[in-house]
Amino acid sequence: MASEVREHDLDLVRDANRVRRPGDTPGVAPVRMRIESVEVDGRHVRFGVCGTGPDAVLLHGWGLGPRAYRGPASSMAAAGCRVFAPSLPGFGGNPELDPEDRTFTGYANWLGRFLDTVGASDLSVVAGHSFGGGVATAFVYEQPWRVSGLLLANAIGSPTWTLLPDEVRTMVERPMWDWGRHLATDLLGSPQRFRILPTLLHDFVSNLAINPLGMFRTGEFVRRADLVHEVGAIAKWGIPVTVAWSDRDMLVPRSAFDELRRAARVDGVVVPGPHAWPIADPVAFGDVALGALVDSGVLTARVGPAG
Repeated sequence: MASEVREHDLDLVRDANRVRRPGDTPGVAPVRMRIESVEVDGRHVRFGVCGTGPDAVLLHGWGLGPRAYRGPASSMAAAGCRVFAPSLPGFGGNPELDPEDRTFTGYANWLGRFLDTVGASDLSVVAGHSFGGGVATAFVYEQPWRVSGLLLANAIGSPTWTLLPDEVRTMVERPMWDWGRHLATDLLGSPQRFRILPTLLHDFVSNLAINPLGMFRTGEFVRRADLVHEVGAIAKWGIPVTVAWSDRDMLVPRSAFDELRRAARVDGVVVPGPHAWPIADPVAFGDVALGALVDSGVLTARVGPAG
């Protein structure tokens, strides 16, 4: 019965927001993300912002930045919220955190200060893709009173690399060349590669040119990510967690997705596509974000109670 009610609510909200969805209605302009700058900890931080309504956050993947996520942010905003997409420390020209703060908790605390600065106190959903999913998890775990829902898209956070019949191999055991090999396969194997590669390469190459050592340092602690306990605690606290994964992801394995969704006590959402599916298919990401917003209770209240 609960799932039927949720689906009914989701249909109501989708219908109410249909004219605002990019690409759904001819002649209707999509929600555009603009780039702004703000000072956090005495340093200038660039961030994207778009939409109106309850505040939400979208956190980018490793080596990227808000520019690559214009499409996902636009679709998320079209679902009915104001989206903030900051450049995380160490990326997009944003200085790295101090060495003692280069942890997921350190990133979470930084995100809290950023949100204080832009005046976003109560968040409908904190969404994160890949590395951003790990930061999103840590933030919600550290400051749960600020958040109504968590959306993890192909998020890092499980220490499991692969499950063998008599052995569990961890992410720390995964060699760097294997990450690089699958990253190339993931990008080049995408049907949308000619559309998304210029944007992805622009962000990645820019970050690599500005701060190559910072990218390496961040990549090293990402490999050691273990946020399964945090995801489980968030779910126990009653904060809805949406865990999504794409069926051609060669970077975050199915075993990692399964571990996170089990910790969150949800079935999870599997979509077609590569690791970068939120960027390659922002409309599909918007539908997943819409479901997360309904689960958080924010959009149900705006549309009205289910029949």
